[in-house]
Parts: sequence; structure tokens; C-alpha cells
Amino acid sequence: MYKVTLTKKCFSSLTRLKKDDLISNDELIIIRAWISEMKKFGTGYIESCGHWNDHKLSGKRDDERASSFSNSGRIIYRVKINKTEISIIRITPDHNYS
Repeated sequence: MYKVTLTKKCFSSLTRLKKDDLISNDELIIIRAWISEMKKFGTGYIESCGHWNDHKLSGKRDDERASSFSNSGRIIYRVKINKTEISIIRITPDHNYS
């Protein structure tokens, strides 16, 4: 079992996105499914599963990865050194990595 957490900044941002109707209830369900699969199966599964279109980021985000939850929405996360803890650092509805 893996531990998945949202940073405080990510949680606040996600709350704002929902309040402003920038993320739908259906998208929240998909994000919860991603979290559930990550908790159960870990990064290897998410990376190899074509459904999530998971990929390594580069540049200033070199130690981070992103998974798709919609055509443009992304879950940006970092895997901790022990590889069993995943920290979601940003959820964006518009493919914006900044």
C-alpha cells in the first residue's frame, strides 16, 4: 500500500477550482480513482497504464511526474525517496505546469 497526500497548497487550489466550477464532479471522481489506484498499485502501475498518460516532467520540474485526468487536466506529483509516498503538488484543469 502506498501513501498519497495532497500538499496544503494543492488542496487549497483544488477547493478553489471546484468552487469556481473549473473542475467538475465527474473530474473529481476520476481524480479520486487515480488516487485510489496509486494507493493500491503504486507508481509502476500508473506509469505503465496507458489510461493515465503518465510521464516524467523536465526542466525545473525534473523530479516530478504528471498524469492526465481529462483531455487537458493534469495531476502533478512527486515520488518521495522511499518510493512508497506520493505527494500531489498541483492539480490543473488546463494543462498548465507552472
